[in-house]
Amino acid sequence: MYECLLHETTFTRLEERLKPFSEQLAPVTVNDDLEIGHPWGETKDGALISYGNTDVWFSPAAKAFAKYLHSAGRLAWFQSSAAGLENPFLQKIGDKAEAYTSSHVQSEAIAEWVLWAGFDWFGNGAGRRAAQAEKDWRSVSFREIQATRWLIYGFGHIGEAVGRRLRGLGAHVTGVRRSGHVSPFADRIIHPQNFEPDNLGQSDAVLLCCPHTPETENLADADFFTAMKEDSLFMNVGRGALVDETALIAALEARRPAHATLDVTREEPLPEDSPLWRHPHLTLTPHTSAMTEDALKRNDELFLENLVLFLNGEPLRNLVEDSAFAAQSV
Repeated sequence: MYECLLHETTFTRLEERLKPFSEQLAPVTVNDDLEIGHPWGETKDGALISYGNTDVWFSPAAKAFAKYLHSAGRLAWFQSSAAGLENPFLQKIGDKAEAYTSSHVQSEAIAEWVLWAGFDWFGNGAGRRAAQAEKDWRSVSFREIQATRWLIYGFGHIGEAVGRRLRGLGAHVTGVRRSGHVSPFADRIIHPQNFEPDNLGQSDAVLLCCPHTPETENLADADFFTAMKEDSLFMNVGRGALVDETALIAALEARRPAHATLDVTREEPLPEDSPLWRHPHLTLTPHTSAMTEDALKRNDELFLENLVLFLNGEPLRNLVEDSAFAAQSV
């Protein structure tokens, strides 16, 4: 029998669907009061499996959850709701787990966040809101997405989800990725080694959704922003460390790019004294682009699907190679 560690909220949501496995699982719950629960009874033998999701990551229970994981004698399988692996906490879990599976189902939610940012900027949302606030029945000019060119640095699951939507609207999409494989969701694919400043200067919108590695640290620096178009939009849904934030502030003052929309920052939560909070040419969301009810449901479905595969001894979806936890690569 396996212990199955879940946040109490997750267990409550999934209990009925877990009952068919009651002879194989002994759920262990952690709640926001840091209490450990055994709703189906306690077991002393057997390995641990676990599902870590936003119920855990964004709650007071995170440390208690981590402590239980790390104290387990054997962690047979861990299902993460996150795509990224570079977080030190996830690295430690990956080192311990015999099997570690990730998730890419949040790509759809993040892609819609990107479209929101694009529509708001090119659709002159600020101008529309100002006109309404002033009770001024005036015409507000805006640009059509179909007439824009987008550069997406990191053309994996998220990049392709964005590209699929943009091409459906008629926009031109250039993707940057290491594999170099062509994609039906990009007009052009560039390898990072062939990436040039001119690629930025030709783009109306630039999106970062690549992982943070030594090679991508401060990818968006002063030279990067200088190469962008004056009226362009810069977005980051990857990791905060991809961006030199001091250089970004200076670039926004020079209106190159004209606006930035960020879902991630170097320090999270963002300190109250950060200039990112109050800059007039910057829109900020608190690392929530993936946090939708639909994404939560899709992650639950992935966990349940992998649970059946795991208990049957079959190959798991999104299994991460052990080498990913030994050293991060671009």
